[in-house]
Amino acid sequence: MKLSLIALSILALGAFRPAAAQENVLADIQNVASYDIRIDGFLLDKEREISIHAISSSDQARELYTAAWILNKQTREVVWKLRNASQRRYSRGLAEYDDRVVLPRGEYEVYFSAFPEWSEKVQSFGDLLDFLGDRIFHPGRSRREHRDLSLTIYGTGQRVGNEGVDQWHEQLRKSALVSLSSLWDNDYVRQGFVLERPMDLTLYALGEANEDGTYDYGWIIDTKTGKQVWQMTHWNSRHAGGAQKNRVVAETISLPAGTYAACFVTDDSHSYRDWNAPPPYDPAFWGITIRVKDESMKRFVKTFDYEGVHDQHLIVDLTRLRDDEYQSKAFTLHKPADVRVYALGEGRDGDMFDYGWIVDAKNRKKIWTMEYRETEHAGGDRKNRMVNTVLHLDKGSYIVYFVTDGSHSYRDWNAAPPFDPEHWGISLNAVSEGFAPKDVSAYEEREDKSVLARIVGVGDHERRRASFSLSKQSDIHI
Repeated sequence: MKLSLIALSILALGAFRPAAAQENVLADIQNVASYDIRIDGFLLDKEREISIHAISSSDQARELYTAAWILNKQTREVVWKLRNASQRRYSRGLAEYDDRVVLPRGEYEVYFSAFPEWSEKVQSFGDLLDFLGDRIFHPGRSRREHRDLSLTIYGTGQRVGNEGVDQWHEQLRKSALVSLSSLWDNDYVRQGFVLERPMDLTLYALGEANEDGTYDYGWIIDTKTGKQVWQMTHWNSRHAGGAQKNRVVAETISLPAGTYAACFVTDDSHSYRDWNAPPPYDPAFWGITIRVKDESMKRFVKTFDYEGVHDQHLIVDLTRLRDDEYQSKAFTLHKPADVRVYALGEGRDGDMFDYGWIVDAKNRKKIWTMEYRETEHAGGDRKNRMVNTVLHLDKGSYIVYFVTDGSHSYRDWNAAPPFDPEHWGISLNAVSEGFAPKDVSAYEEREDKSVLARIVGVGDHERRRASFSLSKQSDIHI
């Protein structure tokens, strides 16, 4: 009876393999190392059935987290996942997987990744002890398992290999309006574009975020006003595969004619080719890619190099500020102007600790303050806050101030720095059309004979007194 069961098992296994052997090998991935992701690809000339055989980690494996999947090259959608295949127990925490799937005509990318369980399952101190114990007492087990990992796809089609997939990616980037993708750690990239007509744009962005913050993400600004017209967050994205912190946005937005810039920033870990946890389903497009929804409208679009908000007509530059600084600068506008205020500072829970403000030099009234509720995340730690706005200032004289507290500042960060650390502080530049350097000058404070008494610039542990007299009853302004 036992011999009969063994014979049936051999026949069942053979029933899968010979049929596959008569077909082409469309993808073949072997020996996947820890913290590695391998890629292959194939194309089908019409709807066909493919067969898949893999050796990967079993559901009960403690050390190894593996995943395999197939992407449609054009839509970037996952069309198959290993976890949907039937599983047979193999050995040492591994299992054999077999599956058949019918795919339409098209081009397909095949992925296989292997990451230690640390990436996903170490959630407590007990988990950490188990993880380290396995590493100490079974140091070679994972390496042996890696030699056995494999994924082979059979069918009638054409294999393109890893190089062919790379060429596909390059074609997709070149055909896009903007493609800031395959980004690495500590990247901050920008691309300007002009829409000569209103149009719909499709956005495809992959980054890192959770409920506590957004760490690798993109946004689009109107370069004339400095206002954000779109931003990637945890709340407008969905899981992108792999680690839970991998997020993806795929949506269409409508923008009026105008001048825009797409930006993307990454923090110091978990990015393309340097994942510290299981990668997303579409790792090569970590970043943002923008396309014109209606290809016929593409002739009304052009791109340009966008260098940021400080292109020209810089009026005030109080940046690169360190701990415990109190800086100010005054200027005079000889005609009304629109002025961009770009400020980065520290704030949390509704309060600002490093922040700026602007006053009218004549009457010392505040005309603008960096309020927490008007700031946006500036990258890095959540307490890095940013304002990028445009103010209309009348002809007159103004004083700009910025103050920092005793920690977390330029070149002395106590948490992850912002994506633009060089501009920690505040800067102003004129953005009005036709503005010229002669339209602004340094402010020269003249003696105001109407001032009866003045006590300003008071430091610590000071006590000052000023007196004045009135010849008759008068209203005074304090």
